[in-house]
Amino acid sequence: METPREWVDAGAWVGRQQAFAVIANKCSAAQALCLKQVRETRLYEKLDLTWDEFCKEYAGIGRAYADRLIQQHEEFGEAYFRLSEIARISPETYRQISSQVSDEGLEFDGRKLALTPENAPKIRAAIQTLRAQLQQVREARQPASPGITQLLIRMDALLEEVATMSRCLLDPGRRAGLQGLVAYAVNKWTHLPRAVQDGPTQSRPSAP
Repeated sequence: METPREWVDAGAWVGRQQAFAVIANKCSAAQALCLKQVRETRLYEKLDLTWDEFCKEYAGIGRAYADRLIQQHEEFGEAYFRLSEIARISPETYRQISSQVSDEGLEFDGRKLALTPENAPKIRAAIQTLRAQLQQVREARQPASPGITQLLIRMDALLEEVATMSRCLLDPGRRAGLQGLVAYAVNKWTHLPRAVQDGPTQSRPSAP
């Protein structure tokens, strides 16, 4: 049997969630924690609601967004929400710089920037710099495109390998497969000069 205490707890959490929903942009961490408590304890059932109905009627958000807030709070903690209130940052970017973020602030260039509105310009600039550094690292890890000479060497090696195989005693099935491979290659090379002549396709500008 439900006790008055359970109803008080349910009402308290619902009231908190409604308050957070009004100022969600400034209390997203608290909102996520409140939603998590409601979902885990199934307090929405005290109101004869499903979790989906509770999110829409009392939190003013969709279930998918509520679940995402909870997941982000579980994965990143409060620091992510505090940082995202100061500067726009995606979960993907935060994962990459999370080692430099703590409850004390964002570590950058040997300094610790507290996650406060006063530091917003410095924090935004730091995130932009970190993004650029991450992009440079990704580009450095990408293999360089081969030159014409390297492509020629690789092509000659492949042709020689196919020619060597054709001189071997092959069963009918493997010889038919080799013939199919040669026909496929010839078809590709036949259409390649047009692609090389035309160059990359320019995408049309999107309508405003």
